Amino acid sequence: MEQLYVLIHETVKEKQDGSHRVAAEIAAGMIRGSKYWTLEMLDELWKQLTPLLTELHIFCIYKENQDPRRMHRLIGFICSLIITDQTMKTSYNEASRWYLVQELRTFQWRIPSVWCAINDHAKELLNHPSKNVRYNIAK
Repeated sequence: MEQLYVLIHETVKEKQDGSHRVAAEIAAGMIRGSKYWTLEMLDELWKQLTPLLTELHIFCIYKENQDPRRMHRLIGFICSLIITDQTMKTSYNEASRWYLVQELRTFQWRIPSVWCAINDHAKELLNHPSKNVRYNIAK
């Protein structure tokens, strides 16, 4: 496992075409393969991968055909990015953060408490000066 963590860290730092996709596929494969792991192994996996989730775009790879009860760590991570007390410094980062809400659409009715919190936060940003942010909220 340690070799996979090192490989992910190295490929994230590379600037070559496709290296980011390789790291995302490895991380998504580790997460999907951890279905029957012990709780200690899962905690270690998420401790290692959580800092990388802001750099890797694994959400569309990982969430396919998954039970949201098994994905509570990833859903919690996305919610921690979206539902914060402060807005992002740039409108690009704020719009990117709201793009992650679109990744949660596949869970629809299965995560009602998350949708209520997202709705409350979205209401606060409806008068955001950036059109891109308002557009991503409206999607």
